Amino acid sequence: MNKKQEVNAFVKECITTALLQMMETQNIDDISITDLIAKAGVARNSFYRNFESKKDVLSKHLIILIQEWGKEYEDRGDPTYFSESLLKHYYKYKDFYLLLYRQGLSDMIYETIRAACKLDEAQNNVQRYFLSMIAGMIWGWVDEWMRKGMPESPEEIVLLTSQLNKEQPKYG
Repeated sequence: MNKKQEVNAFVKECITTALLQMMETQNIDDISITDLIAKAGVARNSFYRNFESKKDVLSKHLIILIQEWGKEYEDRGDPTYFSESLLKHYYKYKDFYLLLYRQGLSDMIYETIRAACKLDEAQNNVQRYFLSMIAGMIWGWVDEWMRKGMPESPEEIVLLTSQLNKEQPKYG
C-alpha cells in the first residue's frame, strides 16, 4: 500500500470510528455530516471522496467485517461450521452489531447474512429459494439473539438450536 492509500485508509477509519462513537449517544439521523467530520478531524471532501452517506460508512464497514469472517470460514474448510462461525463473528463484534440493531438498522445485518449465503451466486430458482430459506433461518436466530442483547455465547446458541428436534414448540 502506498502512502496515499495509507492516508486514505486512515481517513476512512477516522470517519467510521467517529460515526460509531456518535451513534452511541445520538440517532444516526440526528448526526450531521458537519458534526461527523469535525469529530473525525477530516475535511468534508474527504468524507464525500470515500462515502456517499452515513449509511454508506456503515455498509462499507459491514463489508470489511463480513469479508474478514468469510476468509476465516473459508480457511477452516468445513461447510458444517458455517452457522457457528457466523454467530462467533457477530459475537466478536457484538458492540457494533447491537449498535446497528438499537439504531433500527437491523436490515443491514440481514443483508450481510444474505450475502454470506451467496444468494447472488445461485444458479437457479431452487438454489436461490433454498439459500434464501437458510439466510432467513440464520436471521431468525440472530434477530432473536440481538433482540435479547446477545446474552448467550455462540456455542450456547448452537446447542439450543441442536435441541430443536427434541423440543418442538407447541403452536395454537
